[in-house]
Amino acid sequence: MMLVIAVMSIIGPAAPGLILVAEAQARPRLSFEMLSLPWFPLSDKAAEVVAEQLKKVGIEIRVVKLESSVMYPRIMNTFDYDSFALAVSQSPDPTGMLNAMHSRNAIPGGSNYWGYANPEVDRLIDMVLTAKSEDEARELAWKVQAMVANGPFIPLYLSINTQVIRAEWKNYTLMPGGIIEAYNRWSLLYMYKSDKLEENVFRIAFPSDILSLNPFMATDLRSLWIIAQIYDPLVALSPDLKPVPWLAERWEVSQDGLNYTFYLRKGVKFHDGSELTADDVVFTYKFGIANKAPRYLGAIAVLIKDIEKIDDYTVRFILKDPSPFFLVSLATSFQFIVPKKIWENQNVTWANPNPIGTGPFKFVSRTPGESIVLERNPDYFKGAPKIFRIIMRVIPEAETRYYSIKRGDVDTERYATSFSLIPDAEKDPNLRVVKTPDIWLIYIAFNYRRYNDTRIFEAINYALDRDEIIKRAAGGYGVPVYTILNKEWHGGYANTNITFKYDPEKAIKILEDAGWLPGPDGIRIYVGKQQTATPTPQTTPPTTPTTTPTTTPTTPTPTITTPPPQTTPAPPAAPG
Repeated sequence: MMLVIAVMSIIGPAAPGLILVAEAQARPRLSFEMLSLPWFPLSDKAAEVVAEQLKKVGIEIRVVKLESSVMYPRIMNTFDYDSFALAVSQSPDPTGMLNAMHSRNAIPGGSNYWGYANPEVDRLIDMVLTAKSEDEARELAWKVQAMVANGPFIPLYLSINTQVIRAEWKNYTLMPGGIIEAYNRWSLLYMYKSDKLEENVFRIAFPSDILSLNPFMATDLRSLWIIAQIYDPLVALSPDLKPVPWLAERWEVSQDGLNYTFYLRKGVKFHDGSELTADDVVFTYKFGIANKAPRYLGAIAVLIKDIEKIDDYTVRFILKDPSPFFLVSLATSFQFIVPKKIWENQNVTWANPNPIGTGPFKFVSRTPGESIVLERNPDYFKGAPKIFRIIMRVIPEAETRYYSIKRGDVDTERYATSFSLIPDAEKDPNLRVVKTPDIWLIYIAFNYRRYNDTRIFEAINYALDRDEIIKRAAGGYGVPVYTILNKEWHGGYANTNITFKYDPEKAIKILEDAGWLPGPDGIRIYVGKQQTATPTPQTTPPTTPTTTPTTTPTTPTPTITTPPPQTTPAPPAAPG
């Protein structure tokens, strides 16, 4: 958003409450360009509804639809944007979302895409990570949520997954996020449609191609879904979202909580036939952390002091401080163990064109922009999958994906089927509609590096009718969310006292008290704080839960800054 220093009109003084056109043209306008993904309707349609709602209070949103390969670098690498609408994946680990508000992650490849920075928030987040108990962590998490409630990250709703799959498939596992979400390592191991192995070809439609096969650098869940079939983590999530052993068969925790000793499964083979050992585990984590790879910028990098090999099948993680979140962070961070002998002489940004892991499926081929083929690993340590082959096909259009499922050309799609197509799917005996809590938190965000008057964000929160957004963007399949944590995924860590009741009149008052008055076209321009206005209380955010969050704006007038040039761009990130 280009902001121009305000000047006095050369035409002469205006009547009270009237802003002349010449003066208005020289003043900052509340006008934002909002980037949006056309192939992800849950956030794309939400952006359109948000634009309509904010226009009613004098804020202009210009939705610009871009393909992910163009949009993500602007958001994640060069920070060349005003605002955007997107989705972020949820997990049972609350530190993932909390860390997205920490200034250390406001870097290329980091999760703080919006560039939020507050030293006190940073301090509290670090305290959450090393809290002595879950009760202490919850209290601190509530304080963080109260402080960032009027920040540049504005959550809208948590979607409900509506997965359409061919009826002949059976034996899949239901988990929050759906039957084939990236956290769900169970479905593709055991699901099948035929007693004849070669007939169990699972065809899945993606709306867009993956962006990376590099397990260190991938940040979009399309890429991570493919990578998760080829590689394995040390610890995974059970169907009820608890950390369970995976490549590690068990672990022990020292009495002081500082040492986690993992005992690896013996005989686990990489796809090239070599055996997985402690050397591969130690290398993977040290390599990822030392190179500040995107998959290693979260809680794990903050918590780990050292990693050491005890013997060929035993690894010890030494923590800086005890943390109640270490295991769940291991299970949800998409940190996959790679073969040391292949990666030790590579750069962390290596394209990894022929990935070799220990996972249930082996990489066969990729046609960029079109398809990826994987085949079952007959020597998988948990038993060979019942699926013989996975074929991922890129089909950009939502209706085309659905009718491809209906015809039997593909078996399902990567994301939820458009809600407008669900009634038809429910009538088709050849299809099943599986509904589960979804992994996606839909949100809008503003570039805090450019624009950091938190009164504007507070007004936006009150100007948004989240129920209408859910109805129009998701067909009613969603739950309103008002803060960075939500009770569906984070339970008691979510500060459910924070709400923003739809109140456009209150939003208008906040804007006008802050000096934003309607211009000739109805879009607000900055004229300075009005003497006759009653200012919105500007107090330090409460450290206990509040029903009406308030924050002190970091600047009294609009500001714009230019982000520093990024000399080492990191891979773009995707929804989640």
